[in-house]
Amino acid sequence: MHDLLKQRFGYKNIIPLVAVAVFFITAWNSHGFYHADEHYQIIEFAGIKLGTHTPDELAWEYGAQIRPALQPSICFVLLKVLNQINITDPYIQAFSLRLLTAFLALIFIRSFIKKTEGQFENNNTKKIYYLLSYFLWFIPVISVRFSSETWSGLFFLSALTLFLIKDKQTSKPFLAGILLGFSFLFRFQIAFALIGLLLWLLIIERVNLRYLAKLALGFFLIIFIGFLIDSWFYGKPLFTPWNYFQNFYSDIMGESAPAFGTTPWYYYLSQLLKLPGYFIGVPLFISFVILIIFKPKNLILWCIIPFIIIHSMISHKEERFLFPMVYLFPYILVTGYEQIRIVFKNKILVKLVNYFLAILFISTNLTGLIVMAQKSAGIGRMAITKHIHDRYKNRPVNLIYCSWANPYNPWNGIPEKFYLEKNMTDRRINNLCELNDSLIVSGAVNFLVGRKIDFENQECSNIVHENNFNFEKQSIPNWIECINEKYKGFENKNILMLYKYAGK
Repeated sequence: MHDLLKQRFGYKNIIPLVAVAVFFITAWNSHGFYHADEHYQIIEFAGIKLGTHTPDELAWEYGAQIRPALQPSICFVLLKVLNQINITDPYIQAFSLRLLTAFLALIFIRSFIKKTEGQFENNNTKKIYYLLSYFLWFIPVISVRFSSETWSGLFFLSALTLFLIKDKQTSKPFLAGILLGFSFLFRFQIAFALIGLLLWLLIIERVNLRYLAKLALGFFLIIFIGFLIDSWFYGKPLFTPWNYFQNFYSDIMGESAPAFGTTPWYYYLSQLLKLPGYFIGVPLFISFVILIIFKPKNLILWCIIPFIIIHSMISHKEERFLFPMVYLFPYILVTGYEQIRIVFKNKILVKLVNYFLAILFISTNLTGLIVMAQKSAGIGRMAITKHIHDRYKNRPVNLIYCSWANPYNPWNGIPEKFYLEKNMTDRRINNLCELNDSLIVSGAVNFLVGRKIDFENQECSNIVHENNFNFEKQSIPNWIECINEKYKGFENKNILMLYKYAGK
């Protein structure tokens, strides 16, 4: 009886259950999108098949036909079903997309843990591995993003799980090829990791031609399905991977870099140290080095290194490009920790250092975990739009906004039609000093929205109060803003401030 209770209520069952709650809360609160591509190239693209959008209302990637249609098609199907059962609220629909992603993440993460935990002999190390795999602070928030980076990373993780199974199942390479094919269709750049995986199979595993043929068959079967979906979505025979790599070949060569911005070759190395927080980033970097020294034949290593190297060669770099690999970071961290524990044994000094580092690590990670589970994505633009939607969606709304502060159109380009209120007008001002009575619309709820930096000019800020606008909401809660003063996860000056007109 005792053993049965221990098994049912052990950490291997409790931790995943807690993860379900954490991922759900994060999905519920993480309104909006981390990067524009997550919204404009998926949800807005789905609108073309839903009949809510026209081609000129979509991002330029639609006209260039370089975006794979698989994920927008999944979005189309889900939104179509929700519309059929009268769930039409855009924020509930977007939450459904995040919830679906979280569900897949929980399944794939658990499966990967099950296949890799046997590499760690110490039971305490296994507990750490479970905790980090679910609760490394950036994993839950990435795991609820209905983005190409997240879905590609999850399917790649699932494929790696099959390669880690030591059996002789003849269907394994075929199934792995299918998963890798999906991973590629969600985000083409995962091909850089596939290069490392293929080299590992050839050099380390020395697989035969039959194995490779089955792997290729599964992979290209999905690529062909992707071709069919692309052709249906764009209305003509089309192979988007070819268009994509043809379009961005010049970026690899450095010719089109100015259009997207350029960063030095060591950008990703510095970001691996900085973005997770130094108390996590430094151990992660050290663990990479340890893995290279002590386990150079490790599959995970062979996948990550080419992925980072080739991305580092491309002029345009963003931290989100690393997101497909983040699910492997807990494995890297715990492998490094296990190797250090083996080398240094149980010396008292090492124990004291371990305790000290653990306290710093936990405090940093717990802070990040709590913050990211409670805030909207990015600087919280959609927290503003959701507030307006929830409280005023049946009333005419007039939105007065400063430059770069319109949460429905943050880059003064294509608006987020998916979230637009039907009875809304908007009026742009260059700064708060331009606020006056002529901007007020009679019979409507009048709002003013600006960034924190817009309110730094005291003279202009006074005009807001003189015109009877009262503060109503800011896109990031005050307590998170205070924490961010130390962690610098985003620019506090870009937080949006929403004011409501109180009338004369």
